[in-house]
Amino acid sequence: MAEKTANKHYSNMTEGSILGALVAFAVPMMLGGLFQDLYSMADMTIAGYTLGDHAIAAISASAAIVNMMNYAARGYNMGNSILISNAFGEGNMEKTKRALIAMIVLCVAYSAAFTALFLIFLEPLLNFVNTPAELYSDAKLYAVIIISGLTCTMFYNVFACAFRALGNSKIPLYFLIFSSLLNIALDFVCIVILRLGVMGAAIATIFSQFISAVLSGIQFFKVFPEMKFKFSDTKGIDPVVADMFPVGISVAITNSIFSIGAVSVQGAINALGSDTIIAQSACSKIRMFATIPSVNIANAVATFAAQNYGARKYKRITEGVWTGIGLSAAINVLTYLIVFFFGGRIAQLITNTKNDDVVFMASTMLRIEVLFIWAQTAVMSFRMSIQSLKRKVIPMVGTGVELVIRCVFAFVITPLIGFRAISYAEVASWLISGAVMAVCYFILINGLVSGRNRQI
Repeated sequence: MAEKTANKHYSNMTEGSILGALVAFAVPMMLGGLFQDLYSMADMTIAGYTLGDHAIAAISASAAIVNMMNYAARGYNMGNSILISNAFGEGNMEKTKRALIAMIVLCVAYSAAFTALFLIFLEPLLNFVNTPAELYSDAKLYAVIIISGLTCTMFYNVFACAFRALGNSKIPLYFLIFSSLLNIALDFVCIVILRLGVMGAAIATIFSQFISAVLSGIQFFKVFPEMKFKFSDTKGIDPVVADMFPVGISVAITNSIFSIGAVSVQGAINALGSDTIIAQSACSKIRMFATIPSVNIANAVATFAAQNYGARKYKRITEGVWTGIGLSAAINVLTYLIVFFFGGRIAQLITNTKNDDVVFMASTMLRIEVLFIWAQTAVMSFRMSIQSLKRKVIPMVGTGVELVIRCVFAFVITPLIGFRAISYAEVASWLISGAVMAVCYFILINGLVSGRNRQI
């Protein structure tokens, strides 16, 4: 690297063992994902045991809309952080700092714009996903509170992504653990003690993210004092913002396209009734745990690719992609055995449902989806590596393929065969989009190696 730094909190992934680098980076993120999913599940479990199936269904009915917003926000920050990783991979610390400043400036603008946008279109979206009348008011209340707290979510993600862009996945883990435990405690206070219902679940989630955003920002500048800046440092930042904005928007749009497919599927689920809503929500929560290795290995591959792209080590990027996919496939064997034998029982425990149909549907969906988690790692690794190469259009095309597949299953297949089509939609989107992204990736990477490549 051109500029050496003695700061132990940086991690250079352009040298040394590829497997070691990916594991060292991914394991803290996996633990962070575990705690993040724990506090996500806390809403369902505490609400289920305290308020019953109605509260679970109300929270779940708006889940696709809330997730669409969160995926877009997370994608925007992940896209922006690519420039931080690229600059760090080059060894240019001044450029790295300016990329961070641009990321924060863009975060402020994005938070204001998207909070207003989602609040304006919330009711049409709730209608689009066929929210049942008996759940509508609680589903809307939950979504309004979560959307209003988008700024908290955005600023937490800014610093989490910045830490990871610099190769440090441990410190974000500590804040995720703290935030998870705080969220669970606040769920108990707001739902059980104060009896605020679904509103309490939303308040607990947003407040825990607010505290984490503040503390992670303080910690970031404490461990990376060379990244501190004054307001005057924002002068002349326009070229960096102009370079970063399309990359961040590209990843946000990619995630949004994916989420539109999820919203379409949610509409098909809601049309099948409350039992299917609860079963799919339980399946989704359990699958989140099963996909923790998959998602975070892919995230590790993305950071690995971004740093090595900055260092112009293109063949090493491909070695990292294959290493990540192989590691995920090995772990997938264990996760599938767990859900195959215990998936139904886990679904019953987290929902406290006494409905055997709900347990059967959740167990069936888990057995279908978790079998193919390795394919999710593949599609994410190829797509996110392409994004790390600062290519904007191709990842959106891949996610567009997923959208088409999900919509076909939601609007055509689900009415014909029922709830199983929801799981088939997930698997088909992973396999087909993964194949498309793999072909595009190798065309791009071979072009980089041979020196003939265009920015697309």
